[in-house]
Amino acid sequence: MLNLTPTDIRLGGSFADREEAIRAIAALLADSGAVESAYVDSMLGRERTANTYLGNGVAIPHGQPQHANLIRETRVVLIQVPDGVAWKGDARAHLIFGIAARSDEHIGLLARLTSITADEDLAKRLAITDDPSEIVAALQAEDGVDAVDSDDGYEGERVFVQFTNPRGFHLRPASQLADATEQMDGKITLVVNGREADARSALKIVSLGITAGSRVEIRADSPYASDHLHRLSALMALINDEPQEVAEDSNSGIDWTPASGDSENSISGTMAAPGIAVGPAFRWDHNRVASSERKRGDEASECAALEVAIEEAVSTLRELADSDGMNKVQRNLFNAHVALVDDVEIKQDALRQVKAGVDALTAWNAVISDKVARLEALSDQHLAQRAIDLKDAGNRVSRILLGEVQDPLATFTAPVVLVAHDLEPSEAAQLSSDKVCGICLRAGSPNAHSAIVARSLGIPMVVAMGEALAPVVEGETVLLDASGARLFVQPSDEDLESACKALKSMNAQRERAWSQRYSPALTTDGHRVEVVANIAKVEEATSALKSGAEGVGLVRTEFLFLDREHAPSEEEQFECYKAMVQALEGLPMVLRTIDIGGDKPVDYLGLSEHDLSFLGLRGIRLGLARPDIIRTQLRAVYRAAAFGPIKLLFPMIATPNDFRRIRQIAESVRQEVDGPQLDLGVMIEVPAAVVMAPEIAKVADFFSVGTNDLTQYALAVDRTHPLLAKRADSLHPVVLRLISTATKAAHAEGKWVGVCGGLAADPLGAQILAGLGVDELSMPPALIPAVKEKIRKASLTDLQALATRAMAQDDAVAVRLIPPVV
Repeated sequence: MLNLTPTDIRLGGSFADREEAIRAIAALLADSGAVESAYVDSMLGRERTANTYLGNGVAIPHGQPQHANLIRETRVVLIQVPDGVAWKGDARAHLIFGIAARSDEHIGLLARLTSITADEDLAKRLAITDDPSEIVAALQAEDGVDAVDSDDGYEGERVFVQFTNPRGFHLRPASQLADATEQMDGKITLVVNGREADARSALKIVSLGITAGSRVEIRADSPYASDHLHRLSALMALINDEPQEVAEDSNSGIDWTPASGDSENSISGTMAAPGIAVGPAFRWDHNRVASSERKRGDEASECAALEVAIEEAVSTLRELADSDGMNKVQRNLFNAHVALVDDVEIKQDALRQVKAGVDALTAWNAVISDKVARLEALSDQHLAQRAIDLKDAGNRVSRILLGEVQDPLATFTAPVVLVAHDLEPSEAAQLSSDKVCGICLRAGSPNAHSAIVARSLGIPMVVAMGEALAPVVEGETVLLDASGARLFVQPSDEDLESACKALKSMNAQRERAWSQRYSPALTTDGHRVEVVANIAKVEEATSALKSGAEGVGLVRTEFLFLDREHAPSEEEQFECYKAMVQALEGLPMVLRTIDIGGDKPVDYLGLSEHDLSFLGLRGIRLGLARPDIIRTQLRAVYRAAAFGPIKLLFPMIATPNDFRRIRQIAESVRQEVDGPQLDLGVMIEVPAAVVMAPEIAKVADFFSVGTNDLTQYALAVDRTHPLLAKRADSLHPVVLRLISTATKAAHAEGKWVGVCGGLAADPLGAQILAGLGVDELSMPPALIPAVKEKIRKASLTDLQALATRAMAQDDAVAVRLIPPVV
């Protein structure tokens, strides 16, 4: 817990502006030994991308997450400014809390700060007090999210779930959880670090500040509590396994520099989506709406007006989510906004104000503003950015109440470079790459939803460009080099020509990759690398075929076992596997047996938290401990193998004896169902399997390297740890050497090797793996054409030299500095 003591407080401060105040607070932290002196730059950088003003004169300047290495110890300090200092807009800060926290130690303090931000009289009194103890005492009370004692006497049913996704518990998973809970009877609550929230409110869930490593308690007071808890814990498991979004159409491969060498006419910012764009500037102003005054009605009509506005907003958002042409990222954003607009707590708070005599618009805006301020105060950058989503969703209802009709952005006749102060997520989600070729924002963040949408659409985007963007003239041709994070406002003819040539080359390359997606990935000297897909559902098999997959290198069968009360039956599994292999139209499919545990727990198996740990009953260990589970699955697989070529893959094999034991069970099942002989492979994902690879290769039919787990086990880094996850880079020379060792051992026995982890989809990683001798690369279907093209560009000799050079480096950072073969 992060606490403030009287010795951490400085009274009677006075500053000319916000920057001077932040420098003073940073100096106070540095003098206490909590941070390095360079932390001040991180705090100032945070102010450029986020609002640290909470309200009622309270501000909480803090550094950016990527600079956590500058923090020596967790600490909070306070400077009181009786006369205030201009902070943002008309807001003046009187109580400035400087925070240094590596992860989420600050969450408890933020919750207690709401006791000040919610009480104007208290805030005014503390702004002028000459007793630091009075400020400390005021922070003893919590507000906002309810606090509960871990031993509060709760006797209802509950489950505990470890949240592990390094992306954080942001708006979309919170919306998914709230939507699922909305359909359940009784009271469902989440408890994290002694703080409780109604699980029906996405906003309340986000406000808990759940991060990777958080232990989440789910409580259910309902006649159907057991059923509800099973469903919610299964949903949490799915959220834990949610992958990073993949850009479906990106021009990030462009390597361009100004031909003229002239950078004087450029404006710098922060890259949010890579690529380059050339086109006329179009200035987007949020005020381009027709506004009219709104008259207040009586209480009943105001309540009705608010209800109707919310319903209309929800209906519009759902229509947008279901409309043709929306990709997964756009659809997810609109669905998340539905959860915000329809949030039960927000609606109840607004209606409560209306019944107290406030008009619907004022009530709605007040509630939204309050919730936005709380989210903006969160130190976790991903969670703080969700304030933008809430503001955006709230504005939709406000516009309906005002009778405003917003002009759609997608009405351009030619591709433009959009120039704006900021871009609301829902605005970005309605863009299309054939109408907008680039985006420049004065404000914004690379982690905002608008940036995620831009990346998914392949639209280059630069944010945080500041006031320097103001003079850009609408209609003028501009050149956006998003990869270089700069906009050329008066580009020379020479630069325009070279940029257009680079774009033309990139488009030709992309079209060539797509047109040749069904051709094999042959190096220039004739060596073939098979490129296949990772899938978990039947429909993904069809997508894999369309993308040029030469088969499926990994079927994650554990998804059949999640989000349910009991294990799937043999018949259900059979029908699923049969549909998958039939959809592949004769192409091979590698099916991995159930890999429960780690970040994919299943309550109905009755396993303890210790059993389900990354070092517990994972993979084949569960199958050997629970033969009923694995035998049922194997029966379904052998039956489905009559309808297409299936190979079986066993996870978490560490020794030859592990494989012999599961092979014996598989053969017994095969004979029971009179199934065909199948190739039986081994997942190479623990260092022990690499050491024993020569012996394992004598008994297994093939190897498949799981680079994600192999990396975390080899480097002793929990890939879900909020501070250490970035170290789990599969391009580390240690991991590459392990893969090389396993590959040589397999080839010595005439066996083939595939890689199904994230490294196979990395452009540089794919070339290095091919150079190491890996025979097959398996990845998300959308990335297959580009990876095939990467392999085709090089000779095997060049790829082998690249791999040798990579293994000789000291760390992953050095490896990533090596240019790929082009």
